[in-house]
Amino acid sequence: MRKALVDLCFSLAVIMGTCLGTAAGQTSGSPSPIAIKLATDETTVDNDGLATETSHLEITPSNDAVAKKVAQQAFPFSDQMEELVIIEAYTQKSDGRKLPVDASQIFVQAPQNVSQAPMFSDQKTKVVVFPDVAANDTVVYTLVRHQKVALFAGQYFDFEFYPRLTAWNEVRGTITMPRSLPLITEGHDLSVERQIDGDKVIYRWHYMAPTPLTEEVAAIAPIDREPRLFVSTFKNYDELGRAYAALAMPKAAVTPKVRSLADELTAGINDRRAQTQKIYEWVSQHIRYVGIELGRGGVVPHEADTVLANGYGDCKDHVVLFAALLQAKGIKSEMALISLGNSYVLPDAPTLAQLNHVITWLPEFKIYADTTAALAPFGTLPFAEYGKPVVHAIPSGTARRLTPVLASGNATMSLKTVSHMTADGRLQGETTTTATGPFSFLLRQVGNAIQQAGPERAVQGLLQRGGMSGKGSFDVVPRPSDLGPSYTLTAHFDEQPGAPPTAGQGFPMPPGLRVLPYTGDLLMGPLFVRNLPASEPTPCWSGTAVEDLSVDPPPGNHFVQLPADVNVHTDNLTFSAHWSQAGRVVSVRREFTSHIEQALCSGAARQATSEALAKIAAAYPMQISFVAD
Repeated sequence: MRKALVDLCFSLAVIMGTCLGTAAGQTSGSPSPIAIKLATDETTVDNDGLATETSHLEITPSNDAVAKKVAQQAFPFSDQMEELVIIEAYTQKSDGRKLPVDASQIFVQAPQNVSQAPMFSDQKTKVVVFPDVAANDTVVYTLVRHQKVALFAGQYFDFEFYPRLTAWNEVRGTITMPRSLPLITEGHDLSVERQIDGDKVIYRWHYMAPTPLTEEVAAIAPIDREPRLFVSTFKNYDELGRAYAALAMPKAAVTPKVRSLADELTAGINDRRAQTQKIYEWVSQHIRYVGIELGRGGVVPHEADTVLANGYGDCKDHVVLFAALLQAKGIKSEMALISLGNSYVLPDAPTLAQLNHVITWLPEFKIYADTTAALAPFGTLPFAEYGKPVVHAIPSGTARRLTPVLASGNATMSLKTVSHMTADGRLQGETTTTATGPFSFLLRQVGNAIQQAGPERAVQGLLQRGGMSGKGSFDVVPRPSDLGPSYTLTAHFDEQPGAPPTAGQGFPMPPGLRVLPYTGDLLMGPLFVRNLPASEPTPCWSGTAVEDLSVDPPPGNHFVQLPADVNVHTDNLTFSAHWSQAGRVVSVRREFTSHIEQALCSGAARQATSEALAKIAAAYPMQISFVAD
């Protein structure tokens, strides 16, 4: 069933941005532009865990713009693992006419990254172009997926979810299983019925939501909060971890090429942690990451030698090569399945719904590492990987664990901007941004993007996004790939605001070239997202952000009426904004610190945080003004 919903979600995501991972603030303030008139799914699973799934969908767009999107449906599949057949496809016109899709309008496309990563070329997409689709017509199709190879031999699992911003007039689904393969089911906002029929067990569910929400603002993934269903023959995550270990661990065998490289990388280094860091940095920098979601096609990584020879790989290939190189030096590691996104909950029915990425656990040093991050210093993870449930691929023992929450003091960010206003209203100055921990990973990503675009063009792009014009440059030194404990970017700018401030007119304190979040944003939830309810949980982390901004007025002028200071405090955060003036120069120092020992802010902590963030947001932008001397 997951395949049918993923296919449908490609369309919904393009139209509404609601299916494959809703970020905070993505909303729809008007009725749903499409309605799912009917969605049926019949799946039959054999004794080996291989499934044959027949899906039927009828999709009605409400306007011509959406009709153009719905008129082309894309169905991703793995050529090696399944067979996909379009049984029927036609446009049902609102006047009753039926316009079949011509065979020439059904074709297969290879993914865009195939030319860059040919060993992933089994990933393809079957595209169907429907004729003459207009508002209130209905796109109708039936397709069959026959699984040729199971992801895990003898096991079956699946999931689906129904975005509340979409009208679901009727959904019906069945899964027919052999009695020899007991199925664990977990439904949220829908129920599952179980019926025994001889040597078969039939699971049925039904869902209806013909009146969708007109707005839904959330900070966690739809798979954690929407009406959803998980099914699995795995009894628990220990079984899933053992099954993955059996497939993946043999690929990390130490070969002569692997051993030779490991010895070369660690020559002259005796400390085992330093050896691990050297190998981590080499894999991060020399093996190009090709993002293929775990479960989209096979879950089995390639052999370490193959990844080494190609010079690229997906997450599981990265982990395999890293593990093999470490093993060559006698250093143990474990593969760990995790969500690379804003999903924080694992269902009791073990699936890969929230496990789309693989990282490494280093038991000797008690740290997780992700070589695919490329620009994260050793011992640092991206924000999204802290405090997450993980499933370790181990032959025995407890597989389901948690990555640690981000410790206080590890994530810091500081911005300092010194600005000068010229007589003709331009702003000239310098912005220096320094970061540690996960913030340094974000800043290095910015530095990498600046190098690709060019330092001067990057400045112009930032200014244009803020409604200004001008020139300037970034100093991308050191290189983003130099993975020290901190990272700094310095920008020089000469900008022309769209409406240059004039004497007596209020204007916001110029931030310079801001490339990381505002002070107070991100760490305890989004700062400027409209209508995010206080009841909605948000990801949260401990950290510190500081900004110091200063500006002096045009020659012959001075500032008047400084804004009032702002101080906000809860059990988990503090914020202050202090304004001062020294001679002609006005300055503001904003400082935000958070302390949290859980990955999600919810309940009373989220309520208090929501109120605090509203007060902090009100501190931006504070108006200042100048008058003639």
